[in-house]
Amino acid sequence: MKHFYISTQLGTSGICKYANDFYNLVLKDKNYIFIDSNTDFDTIISQLSVNDKIHLEIGIFQKKEIQILLYLLQSNYKNITITLHDPPLIKFPFYAFKNQFLNKIAKFYDIYFNSGNAINKYLKKIKTIYVLSHKGVAIVQQKYKLQNVQYLPHIIDTNNIETSTSNNQNFVYLGFIGKNKGIEYSLKLHQNMLATHPHIKYYVVGTAMGTELAYFNYLKKTYQQNVYYLGYVSNDKLAAIFADATFAPLFFNSYKFYYPFSGSILYSLTKGKIVITNNTNTTGELIQNGKNGFIFTQNLAHDTQTLLKIFKSPNLLHNIKAEIPRFLNTHYSITAVNNYFIN
Repeated sequence: MKHFYISTQLGTSGICKYANDFYNLVLKDKNYIFIDSNTDFDTIISQLSVNDKIHLEIGIFQKKEIQILLYLLQSNYKNITITLHDPPLIKFPFYAFKNQFLNKIAKFYDIYFNSGNAINKYLKKIKTIYVLSHKGVAIVQQKYKLQNVQYLPHIIDTNNIETSTSNNQNFVYLGFIGKNKGIEYSLKLHQNMLATHPHIKYYVVGTAMGTELAYFNYLKKTYQQNVYYLGYVSNDKLAAIFADATFAPLFFNSYKFYYPFSGSILYSLTKGKIVITNNTNTTGELIQNGKNGFIFTQNLAHDTQTLLKIFKSPNLLHNIKAEIPRFLNTHYSITAVNNYFIN
């Protein structure tokens, strides 16, 4: 029996970055063979035996991985494990149509009827479904009435953990630009702070895709003072940008139907940034208010006053910066992941 890991490390998405770290830090030492999911479908399948152990990264936009997973389950491969990145959804909708009206009906059935239990039929065939948050585990178990669901901590290379030495009030945002990210609220908060701290800079790192491009252009026209829209930034240049910021405001709208883990928050913590976020989706598992970051109310007047008080609390900021690496080493190290991942 061989062990195979099917994913892709090529691209800028959070799953690509996760796949690279998970394989190199955890699976390689367990003798997993990496197969790039961008490889031809038939070539991939030809390497696999029905008794092999096969692990896949599954997100609602990982079309090739989903295609492989469903084929293997239909072919009665017994030793399949997955990490589900957008719990409780495998794909959305599960049955896709070119007709938008039919697609909306399919999404309705996914949300309320599990596509006639078709999703359950497939999920029950998976040996272990790993989910990167405790809330996600509970949602999957509740929606599909499954017992094969287990928590798996997100993985980071603890050698890359940094402790911030910056003492300014600058902001940095890293991630895709979209309405669901709540970035406009952090821009409003930044603009409010300029009334008393006119020197504060806000670095926005990331790009928009598809229909979000119009929204991104609106943000750039509306919020300009001391805001630097940098687009995609390579890793070698990203370090300097993060070094010139202390705070990472990462607000999110509440997702109605799925609960992804925030790789952006985890990355910002790894860079030693003090994360400011709101209590939605799974952010409460990453940020403990006043201990390793801050949970804001999203009441602009209230949060503005809170941030002004934080600026005047150097001891509090020092303690948070010291707590961040302890928190990361405890919860997201190789050792922590190996405690949950069953080989």
